[in-house]
Amino acid sequence: MDILAVCGSPRKNRTTINVLQAVLDGTGRSHEIFWPAFMNIKHCIGCLKCKYDTPGKCFQDDDMTLAVEKMHEAKALVFASPTYFGNVPGPAKNFIDRSIPTSYTGIGDEWEGADNHGTRPFKGQPAVILAISGGGDHEKTAANIRLVLEYYEYTIIGEFAEGMGEVIVTREEQPDIYKELFALGKKLDEAIREREG
Repeated sequence: MDILAVCGSPRKNRTTINVLQAVLDGTGRSHEIFWPAFMNIKHCIGCLKCKYDTPGKCFQDDDMTLAVEKMHEAKALVFASPTYFGNVPGPAKNFIDRSIPTSYTGIGDEWEGADNHGTRPFKGQPAVILAISGGGDHEKTAANIRLVLEYYEYTIIGEFAEGMGEVIVTREEQPDIYKELFALGKKLDEAIREREG
């Protein structure tokens, strides 16, 4: 599996997954799609056991255990989300919050942003942000995703943030948008190739 894709939408077969699929088509690479809305992900309670007691592992044994493993396995990340009040939906936010154990594995460089904030195992890995809305605030959603990816020191190689209503993106129905997203996927593939040497 080369690419971990996170689909933040709680609605299947709608705009967000179609936008995501067009990017993945463009990469031509193996991938897995995680849907937080359909996963068993408990809330982060901020206990920091993943830092002090069991470094790199949350004490809550749910679907995030596998998701964190896949984050480490992947060569790149695509994070796609609809817009809920200028942010990602609640289940996608749980996914983000519960990914914090990745900073306490000891893998990667120490984070220079602040003391005692762990390491960055994903530093330099390419990532793409896809933020969709029914008409507005998608830029805020993209900015919130960007904040997380920059914290983890992913290299964001492209973003697609658009108000699209109920548009379903397919090669046949929306060829221009599909072509733009497919090209973004190709760019992600090139970034992965560059890192592979």
